[in-house]
Amino acid sequence: MFWHIIKEDWHRVYNIAVANTMSHLESSERFIFTSTNISISKLTEQLATTEKWHAIVFEKPNAEGFKQLSIISQTKQSWQNDLQVNLNQQFSLNYAASLGLTEKQLSILNQPMRFQKQYLDRRIKSTESAGKSTAIGMIALLIVAIFTSFGQIFVSITGEKQQRVTEQLMACISAQTWIDGKILGQMLHAIKAMLTASLTALLGYAFSIVVIDGGSPDWSIIDWSLLPWLLAFAIAGVYLCSAFMAAIAAAIDDPNHSAKTSIMLLPLLPMILTFISMDSPSSWALNLLSYIPVTSFIAMPVKMSLIEVPIWQPILSFVFIIALCFFIRTAAGRLFQMGMNMYGKEPSTKDLMKWLLKIN
Repeated sequence: MFWHIIKEDWHRVYNIAVANTMSHLESSERFIFTSTNISISKLTEQLATTEKWHAIVFEKPNAEGFKQLSIISQTKQSWQNDLQVNLNQQFSLNYAASLGLTEKQLSILNQPMRFQKQYLDRRIKSTESAGKSTAIGMIALLIVAIFTSFGQIFVSITGEKQQRVTEQLMACISAQTWIDGKILGQMLHAIKAMLTASLTALLGYAFSIVVIDGGSPDWSIIDWSLLPWLLAFAIAGVYLCSAFMAAIAAAIDDPNHSAKTSIMLLPLLPMILTFISMDSPSSWALNLLSYIPVTSFIAMPVKMSLIEVPIWQPILSFVFIIALCFFIRTAAGRLFQMGMNMYGKEPSTKDLMKWLLKIN
């Protein structure tokens, strides 16, 4: 708020020079319109050399022969947008009066058409529900979690590999135990980041409503009944993404030159696909994404927040995710062991696939 106040010049009232043909313009608390018969060139010279005027406004036909208003000012400031709004309102009223329209009739004509949408598919939640805001919030929080986990996993694993501490750790614990600890730690760290971001957003919303606007926060913008499902799918999704990123990070020999760093960002792909599909919650695309385990951890909660689904659908989708978690855990352990034991040469994509599928 302080920056909003000081970022403009210190003027609170602006003197605007207008031609005599626009003497009908009425001044307001912010803009004082002064009609004059001085030529535009002379007014422009005064604008450049004195502080008598802040802007010059005059009518000038465009190339198509229609009237248009030209605004000349010394610099570009945001108050000029307010001036344009003020001029547009006054000229609209003036044109309406010349056509015999009252101000009320003009306001009715300027009202946008209102639409009420109805669907035969009763599963679709109304636009007034908190579903869409909940879905967007879910996507944003998972992106926060993935980027948090990405940074921690990338730095820790590549750092351990470059410092050659693998041999000592492998002598004490198995690769599976090592990767399990890393996945669990990063998963909890990502969930903590999600909770922190959620609390920060809620406190910011409450502060803006209570302190700035003087109202009371409306917590109905959140679909609270979905929170248990959102948390369960989020935990499973963060586990999958953390395991995948840990396995790929172990295969990186030199983080400064490896092309595999970009592969670690693949967990963002489900977020992108779900976000561009959420406008059509009944489409085959979102339905398909909500059952594929690598995308269902975000697609199914978003689908649940937009349409009513039978209870068996999220349960079935969650079972698929749990099954994939068991598979990705052991696969990540094999990839982690292979990657951490290789120095000087990164495993190829073929090698990664062999270890992923445990092909001898």
